Amino acid sequence: MSAEPGGLPRPDAPPAGDSVPERDRLARARSRFDLGPGAGSLAGDAGARRYFRVATKRGASAVLVLYPEAASPAQASWLSIAGALERAGVRVPACRDDDPQLGAALIEDLGDRDLGDELRESAPSARGRLLDEAEELLGGVRTIESAAAARNPPFDAAFFLHELAMTRRFALERGGAEPLAGERAALWESLSAELAGRAAACGPPVATHRDFHANNLMRGPDRRLALIDFQDLRLGPPDYDPVSLRWERAGAAETLSRKDPPACDEAVLLQRAWKVLGTFEKMLLLGREVYRPHRDTTLAVLRRATAPSSPFAPLLDLIRTP
Repeated sequence: MSAEPGGLPRPDAPPAGDSVPERDRLARARSRFDLGPGAGSLAGDAGARRYFRVATKRGASAVLVLYPEAASPAQASWLSIAGALERAGVRVPACRDDDPQLGAALIEDLGDRDLGDELRESAPSARGRLLDEAEELLGGVRTIESAAAARNPPFDAAFFLHELAMTRRFALERGGAEPLAGERAALWESLSAELAGRAAACGPPVATHRDFHANNLMRGPDRRLALIDFQDLRLGPPDYDPVSLRWERAGAAETLSRKDPPACDEAVLLQRAWKVLGTFEKMLLLGREVYRPHRDTTLAVLRRATAPSSPFAPLLDLIRTP
């Protein structure tokens, strides 16, 4: 349930679809979950799920999630992994009701603010403490039941390389309009394969959220940080989630300001940064301007984190001018 730019979809975002089938599904969900009239459309992040802020007949606010299809693996994974995280002591949005055959769920409304908002509004001296608080959640994430951690395929070299192929297409080739060729193409293919292999081999695998950045952390009414958008959790390198938290989006501002940022595996950091660069460039090609600052931050991260002596330094020469 990540959002743009915050963790929960913004109420002032453009409508998330207005097709006849969606209106029909909304009506069915309203009846199924005994909801009050009206449903405020909320914008999601890069996924296909649709979100609506709704009110129950008792007047309580909730978030209605419409999945792109009935009985989807993503819906089943959300519910299963949410339970495992709760049992591990990790705060997640409560599931009020779930109907896989309708492809809809009703979950706790955590509001509109996320950790990214807190970081931007906090004094520089407080940002490190907020990121430390967030990283402490990983202790619970890494203790979840093995069946939940293995529900999705683990990160491996092939998975990472596939992600980097998307980066090549959208970040370096303008969606295929300007293909890399010759030595530039060979350089990318060689170094991206090496980067994917090194990142996958970094340390014993642990349960990994996959998108553990500040926009996917929200503070509930109990003031605890809650984790959202966790349905893709899987086994991965130990540094993967800390890298996402501290080197991506709002968290990167604090990290880039430090003379000595937290140590992490170079390959994991660079693979994640190149991967999200591709995601943000894809969104910009689709006209989603809200991703421009995320893209610019990622470029700054790549330039800061890639040492001149790094074997992956030649990749920086392939970045096109924004």
